Amino acid sequence: MNKRTKINRLISAKEIEVVRITLEHAATAPEFRKLIAGAEGLQVVGKCDCGCDSVDFVEQGKAVDAKPIADGTGNTYRGGKVGVIVWGTQRIITGLEIYDLGAGDKDIKLPIPESIMPFEKRTP
Repeated sequence: MNKRTKINRLISAKEIEVVRITLEHAATAPEFRKLIAGAEGLQVVGKCDCGCDSVDFVEQGKAVDAKPIADGTGNTYRGGKVGVIVWGTQRIITGLEIYDLGAGDKDIKLPIPESIMPFEKRTP
């Protein structure tokens, strides 16, 4: 697990859009789509220190039953390919993870929302 920095801010408009689209297009089960309604009020409490755009909405270790509730891929604005996982429980979204699928260390950023698709439909 990468080191996390504690922060305290409201979720950004870009993060909301990525969470929303990922849940709409790549939810691991249909019932998780209902969590979209609460995305605008999410508070960011932590972020990854590696330089990626991953953020936590629940302090690490506090949501022990969190699991991937949406799993997709997308293209960054610089043309890189990233994975996008929305973490959560049946009741809440707990995190947004952005990871490298060929984008390179300096481009593990939020993807273009319209490019997000389910992970299993990813083309090589």
